[in-house]
Amino acid sequence: MAKEQQKRSVIRSALAMAAGTMSSRVLGMVRDILLAALFSRTVTDAFVVAFRLPNTFRRLLGEGSLSVAFIPVFVEQLHQDPARARQLSQAIFALLLTVTSVLTVAGVVFMEPLLQLLVGGQEFMSVPGKFEQTVFLARIMFAYLFLVSTYAYFMAIANALGHFLIPALGPALFNLTFIIFALLPQSWSRLPGEWLAWGVTVGGLAQAALVAWLLKSLGFFPRWTWNWQVPGVALVLRNMIPGILGLGVHQLMALVNLNFASRLPEGSHSYIYWADRLLELPQSLIAISLGAALLPTLSQLWAEGKREEMLQTSSRYLRLLLFLALPSAVGLWLLALPMVQVLFVRGSFGLEDALATAQVVQIYALLLIVSSVGKVVVPGFYALKNTWLPAVVAAVSLVVHIVLASYLVASHGLQGLALSTALAGVVNMSLLLVFYRRMIGALHGAALLRALGPMLGALLLMAVVVHWGYQTLEAELLGWVLWENLARGLALGLVIPLGAVVYIGSCRLMGSPEALEVFNLLRQRLKRRRQKTPAA
Repeated sequence: MAKEQQKRSVIRSALAMAAGTMSSRVLGMVRDILLAALFSRTVTDAFVVAFRLPNTFRRLLGEGSLSVAFIPVFVEQLHQDPARARQLSQAIFALLLTVTSVLTVAGVVFMEPLLQLLVGGQEFMSVPGKFEQTVFLARIMFAYLFLVSTYAYFMAIANALGHFLIPALGPALFNLTFIIFALLPQSWSRLPGEWLAWGVTVGGLAQAALVAWLLKSLGFFPRWTWNWQVPGVALVLRNMIPGILGLGVHQLMALVNLNFASRLPEGSHSYIYWADRLLELPQSLIAISLGAALLPTLSQLWAEGKREEMLQTSSRYLRLLLFLALPSAVGLWLLALPMVQVLFVRGSFGLEDALATAQVVQIYALLLIVSSVGKVVVPGFYALKNTWLPAVVAAVSLVVHIVLASYLVASHGLQGLALSTALAGVVNMSLLLVFYRRMIGALHGAALLRALGPMLGALLLMAVVVHWGYQTLEAELLGWVLWENLARGLALGLVIPLGAVVYIGSCRLMGSPEALEVFNLLRQRLKRRRQKTPAA
């Protein structure tokens, strides 16, 4: 009974985060549609490069190494002594604010030489005024580093306390703020895109305030303290060091991509950004939500010495993740171009832009699978308070990426850069799975292989239905609808649910337990809704 309750708790937490993430992604897609339609590739490239810098430090210090090092220690102390857990959260908060404040000031002061290092490629620097505009936007947005790191830390505390929905709504509030600023008249700004930068900064303030309000209502808002001798602080910092190295390698890979893309024709940074955004929608809903909800559970199981139960939990949700990630990847690959056309082709975004973005999306379909698996496997290492192994694996993957990209970019341009990123992800996932087996235990590989059989058969059938169905529907609707994008949108709106029904139904008929679990979850949700609906 306890195991079943824990299983339901993880699923409920993941669903809560997925609900918040879905609202964020929908608004985020509106944000990106406006960015593509209202601004030239010069402005979007400058914005994407400038926005990358605070995001890099945010993933290192906020939702990255600090969160994964802090949550297991905080959860353990929360069960042993809540007062001591509160002191730990306050001490870490003071450290975070100090470090991010110093980095923010330093980033603003040294922004120009930093960007010369990152995007000094000939293609980027040859566009008149583009580099200066990037520096201008980056200096405005760098305050986002301080704000979003604070938000991510608040979210870590809230998740450890069992609250997932409100923190997951923070990015939705950020995107809504950004959209408002993007629609402001550009004639009011000094340079094109200035309101975009201010939208990032104000949005960061709004999402941090939202979670601060939640923690205050829970009585867990961390106060400023210089008392760093609290038990657990040294352990968190010790665990952060390899985590920063590992995540730093991943972020360094993103910065390396900035440099490679600066050698490619204008728009390359923007195409990678929009492809990333399309990838993040299924990735966030499937992998990140599940991985974040799993970390506190796995930490507790390991702390209680329930190793086999931890392996069973990880294996179960790895199978569930693959059940959801595989059809998403196939759908991305098959429908990349029409999705990009429907979402972005308007205003300043033309067919040539759509083709370049879709090619990256198709390659990233592979990355969706491997990175999703990694985001669920890695919490297992973090639950053991072992953050150094993912760091070493990430470093190996970075070396592979640099070597491959140096060759593939020269021979295949933007597609070569995307392919190198995906292949490095395959190396990263493979090494993580090998070390997981040696250090923690087997993820019940036989059960995984048995689960993959029905999935692969259903995937083949789904791919045929989606490919044939979209071609047929688009051709038919183009005869009835004058606007091509509307016809494509209607065809996608019909064929995507059809593909999902074919896939899940086929898996169910072939006896897939993951399909049964999804059916049971949907049935329970419908039952709860009927119970809440008053009788007429």
